[in-house]
Amino acid sequence: MKGTAGFYMLLVSVAYLLVSPTVFAAPSTHLTATHTQPSPTSSAHPTATPSAHIPTYNIGILFPNASDVRKSDPALNNMILTSELAIQLAQQKIRSLNILPDVEINFTRYYSSEFSGGHTAWTATRMIEDGVNAVIGDMVSNTSEISAGLTGLFQIPQCSCGASSLALSDKDNYPYFFRTMGNVVVYGRALMEWIRQMNWTMFALVYTDDGVGQQILTSMLTKSYQYGITPVSQIPLYNLHQDDVTIALQTLITSGSRVVIVADSNPANQILILQVARSMGMLSEGWVWMLTNDLSEALTESIDTQEIAEFDGLMFISGLWNLTNVPAYNDLYGLWQQQPVPKDFVDPFQWNTLGLSYNGPNAYSCAEVLALGLNKALNEYIGGRQQGLADLATKSFNSTRMTPTFYNMNYTGPAGLMSFTESGDQETGHFGLLYMKNGSTVTFAELDDGVYKPNPNVPVLYLGSTHQWPADMATRSLLNPRSSQVAGLAIYAIAGIGMVLCALTMVLILCYRNLKMVLISSPIFLCLQLVGIFCAYVSVILYLNNVTVAKCIARQLTLLVGFILVIGSIIAKNYRFQNVYTIRASKLQSVYLLRLVVLFGVVTILPLVVWFALYPIEPTSYLVSMNTYCMVCAYPTSNKHVDWIHLNVAELVCALLCYALIVVASLLAWKTRKVSSTWSESQQIGYISYTTALAALVAAPAFFLSIELYQVAIYLKLTAILFSATFTFFVLFLTKLIFICKYMASQKWWNVFPRRHLKQLHNDGMGSRNELTGKPFEFETPAVDSDDSSNNAVAKNLLDSTTKAHEGVLPVKKKARFQFMSIWQLKHVVVIPSRQTFMLMTTTGSKAEYHQYVSCQKIPRNDSDGYLFGVWTDDNTQLYFQVHDETALERWMDWFNNKARPDDDGNAAQHFDRGQRNKLPSTSTLGATSGSHLNATNHSGTMASSDQFLDSFAVPRPAMYQHQHQHQQNFTPSVLTDNTGDVMETYNFYGAAPQKIDSNPTSTFGW
Repeated sequence: MKGTAGFYMLLVSVAYLLVSPTVFAAPSTHLTATHTQPSPTSSAHPTATPSAHIPTYNIGILFPNASDVRKSDPALNNMILTSELAIQLAQQKIRSLNILPDVEINFTRYYSSEFSGGHTAWTATRMIEDGVNAVIGDMVSNTSEISAGLTGLFQIPQCSCGASSLALSDKDNYPYFFRTMGNVVVYGRALMEWIRQMNWTMFALVYTDDGVGQQILTSMLTKSYQYGITPVSQIPLYNLHQDDVTIALQTLITSGSRVVIVADSNPANQILILQVARSMGMLSEGWVWMLTNDLSEALTESIDTQEIAEFDGLMFISGLWNLTNVPAYNDLYGLWQQQPVPKDFVDPFQWNTLGLSYNGPNAYSCAEVLALGLNKALNEYIGGRQQGLADLATKSFNSTRMTPTFYNMNYTGPAGLMSFTESGDQETGHFGLLYMKNGSTVTFAELDDGVYKPNPNVPVLYLGSTHQWPADMATRSLLNPRSSQVAGLAIYAIAGIGMVLCALTMVLILCYRNLKMVLISSPIFLCLQLVGIFCAYVSVILYLNNVTVAKCIARQLTLLVGFILVIGSIIAKNYRFQNVYTIRASKLQSVYLLRLVVLFGVVTILPLVVWFALYPIEPTSYLVSMNTYCMVCAYPTSNKHVDWIHLNVAELVCALLCYALIVVASLLAWKTRKVSSTWSESQQIGYISYTTALAALVAAPAFFLSIELYQVAIYLKLTAILFSATFTFFVLFLTKLIFICKYMASQKWWNVFPRRHLKQLHNDGMGSRNELTGKPFEFETPAVDSDDSSNNAVAKNLLDSTTKAHEGVLPVKKKARFQFMSIWQLKHVVVIPSRQTFMLMTTTGSKAEYHQYVSCQKIPRNDSDGYLFGVWTDDNTQLYFQVHDETALERWMDWFNNKARPDDDGNAAQHFDRGQRNKLPSTSTLGATSGSHLNATNHSGTMASSDQFLDSFAVPRPAMYQHQHQHQQNFTPSVLTDNTGDVMETYNFYGAAPQKIDSNPTSTFGW
């Protein structure tokens, strides 16, 4: 209610000043008032009568009446009396030094009220009406806010020697207010400097929930971040009952902090807190308590003599007033000894020794600063000094420029160097650091202008009457995984073995990349998987032992890169825009794979890189319990109101993207779960995708657990990473390692590729003649069952004409609007030129497509393309076919364009030796044999061969090829039957020949 009434009175005062015609008129008769009035509004200091030709500069002195506060606040009474006398001494010095020879300085005393904001507002209004040019006051922060708000409206400089409120630093409300004493910000800076000089990095703050406590809290937190000191806990005291204080101090004990700062200005509250702490054993050895004012006298009066010793080592920080190394202070001190003791001074015996401690040097500095500032303003006045004097005489002096920084004149007074910030505060301060011993204080260090100056002859005494330096925290154990622990050793062993296995497997994959199992799986895909798993193991090792900035960055990036390499390549291998449910053995294109993986990596890693660039990482210690702590990666320059201990914005975005990729990988794995063939990895990839999703779900709570559950969170995360990486490695590579080892065992140790194998490679028959035969060939059709016979019988009745057809197994791709939406697929091609039709069948014969075509043209060949030709159908569909070389290209185009070729013999069957078996057709198209049972490539026979021809369309199935007898026969033929497999393989089981088509980047090979 008091604050509300003061606010309304302030508004009324402003309104009154705006409409009053007497503002800045001649001084009122209050200037002649004397101290004989019981509660005067104003009175003039004794001063010589000014000359009629010399302008007067009026300075108002606004303090409460000392007699009104003597009983309720003796310290404030002494501060008022001391300040009044100090201002009189400053006035005498100004005149004696003739600082302003052409101006008369006049000081007028006005009386505010500590208890009535309305009275203070009216007094300030009257003071402005009297035409004051500057103000010294007020002594109390709340009354200073009222008067400074008014003087700021009329551009009147106001200097305070006692108000320390942080609110007065707001220049929007108090643009012309400044002070010669430090505010709570300076106290906060001094305390942080003291903590740093004592080699402590953590502290706890106990504060009362009032204006002073909140301001000190804000100041301490702000400065602690600047100094790199961690505020372990901030404990508010809402009620100062003993039970509430006990609960608060119990929280302090649990926090583990042993350096405690009490932010409160009320001695009674401070004594209560200390008494409860003493009863709880918190004033013993190992603790440090620092209070923001000297409490030694109050403690001595309120505690029994035999208990005083228990408070030895209690520390205080107090504004330093006796600056004996400053000449101006020594001069004032000499004058002070000559002054009579005011009758209202509370303790006359302390006048000569402690009288100046009640803000006397600060009040003296206010008077001199205002006088020197006026002299500076006149010298810099627009129009010259004489114009300034004329305006001062006519009450039109322009003081617009006289803001706080205007008074930075390198002036050093009894209170030290007066250097003001734009907010009107002192840049530095002078403080004494004291400890209590036997009821009195001993100064062990000083802080002068931010410089810590220990007293070399005074050792620091700590609580418990010991000089042993205490730690800032109770004895604690680190919760981070370490290699010296069993869990750390297990992590090291698993990750180390996994990294070694990844490296060895990588070497084997590169050395035997042309083996069938490796080639079909795609060596690039396998290498990406191995590098990703290796990165996952590395990131786990980076979580062990000490936390550094480099480790904080490296372990996040390596884990993310490893995840993208594994899951991204799995998605790239599973994903198809067309025919996603029927993926067959076609080799994964390297460029396609790498493009998708790089795309995933850039999108996922970019937020983390931006975050690192904006907010530097700092390893920070967090207390988990009274005796345990953990080191985490924190971002001190980011939002202070958000806890980034476990997860920040960038990590959250990356985590969501990674979870999205896991969902996509699992969905594709589910859709392709039925894809199975000899070399298909759909089941293994499905297991990996599901296991990764499970591991992600297990690790997810680790991001949201509180710091108290740090150990649970970190081991959840590490276990999930290790399990997922190890499972992926063994599921995907165990069979391949066994396959490679068997192959190595079958070879001589000194020759990885033996002579017989090399002979196979050189005599593979790779060429245009083997694209799937340029000469006629026949299939040896195995015995068929009764169903096949019945189908042949039906076909015999339906067909009685001669039809010429050509067939082969070629990579086929349908043209799409976007290149990446169409892929190469291995198809069994049957072309009937006479009818301008062709059929495309899967290599297993499970699906077939019938097309009517209109033209066939050669596709221009680029450096990266193979030999391609295009076929245009009657429904405007464009299909591309890939062959091995130029000869095969011409042959197939002649077939589609129905041009006769010299090797197209109508009686092709006569050129075959059915008893002669040669190697299977060329492996240039992955070597998959036709799924059709056509009797010959060029069908020109009569109905005798037509029944088999129809049978090949009606009942497609694998068959054995019969090649020309003149072909070389130095290969051991593959044993291929129709009893077990859906797809016939033309590779030898070991040492398949390198396929030239593999080097063609336009080929799309799957698994």
